Amino acid sequence: MEVRDDFQVVYQVDKGIHIDLFDEVLKKSGLQKQVLSALLGLDPRTIDNYRNKGRSFGALEGELLLKLNELFEFGAEVFESSKVFRDWLHSPAFAFDNKQPLDFLKSNTGVELVMQALLRIAHGYVV
Repeated sequence: MEVRDDFQVVYQVDKGIHIDLFDEVLKKSGLQKQVLSALLGLDPRTIDNYRNKGRSFGALEGELLLKLNELFEFGAEVFESSKVFRDWLHSPAFAFDNKQPLDFLKSNTGVELVMQALLRIAHGYVV
């Protein structure tokens, strides 16, 4: 699911974000279920309950999941490799006060900061 503008995000969140997107992001990101769940502010058992009950994510978690999906797609594109992008996410970066970019993925604002860093990298700037 590709979401490139804010109107699409709002539209998708209103429709409901199905648990399948969690599994998709899990696969793209290479993150452990516990880590991705924590980024969404949820317990892994809650994810299992959503799956068992066929429940969709709430607006905040759904929006963040959409943004994470977009980020992992773009990151793999910028670095020409999902693995290299994941390695970058786990490495301290000057642009993030020598913290790992992964640490910023707990909010939409943090995802946007990482996305901006990726755009700078795509345009040849050192981050």
